[in-house]
Amino acid sequence: MLPRLKYYLRFTLGMTRAEIRGVIVLCILIGLGMGVDAILRYRDRQETIAYFKPIHFEVIYQRMEAEKKKRLAKQYPKPYYFKATWAPRKQDDWKIDMNGADSLAWVALPGIGPGFAKRILKFKDQLGGFYQVNQLKEVYGMDTIWVERYRKRFQLGTGVYRKLQVNRLLWQEFRHPYLPYAQAKLFLNYRKQHGVVKDFDELSQIKLLDMRVWERLRPYLAFDP
Repeated sequence: MLPRLKYYLRFTLGMTRAEIRGVIVLCILIGLGMGVDAILRYRDRQETIAYFKPIHFEVIYQRMEAEKKKRLAKQYPKPYYFKATWAPRKQDDWKIDMNGADSLAWVALPGIGPGFAKRILKFKDQLGGFYQVNQLKEVYGMDTIWVERYRKRFQLGTGVYRKLQVNRLLWQEFRHPYLPYAQAKLFLNYRKQHGVVKDFDELSQIKLLDMRVWERLRPYLAFDP
């Protein structure tokens, strides 16, 4: 191994014998320096380990913590707590008026964000007001389980606030989410031929009407002449 190394240094790199000896001496000196450094590092580490006394440092730490607590106690005395003269309402006692609540009131409910609150208000306006809690389930994306869970919180308030005046509305005004176009067309044709419809009983006698649709729509109908 050593003759090959010498051959490589002398004939491949073109080094003289003196230069080769210098390289060897340099490598030896570097190795000695690294060895001395390692020995010194080891001695320093051993001295540190010998100096470290866990019990002594634990006592110092506990003393510092006690002084810190005393200093904080002087700087930040305990606050004065007064007896409250009011009691917060229970969570179950809080109600929401389905027909009078704004978007902020809806957002206060668990699981309702601004987008959902806007969707509920839009659907309420299209209906003309809620007349029962189950109508919340008809809002697009509404979870039926959520409605049942918070059913006790809902109040109808004024209920339906806008009704369809079946004897007065023009064609373009006769619109409602519960009223299909075909049923609206049939009724308006009947009204055009027979005149005013007095009440829901008379309306139910119209043969071509789907009474399942009109029963659902009944809370929103007004028969004023």
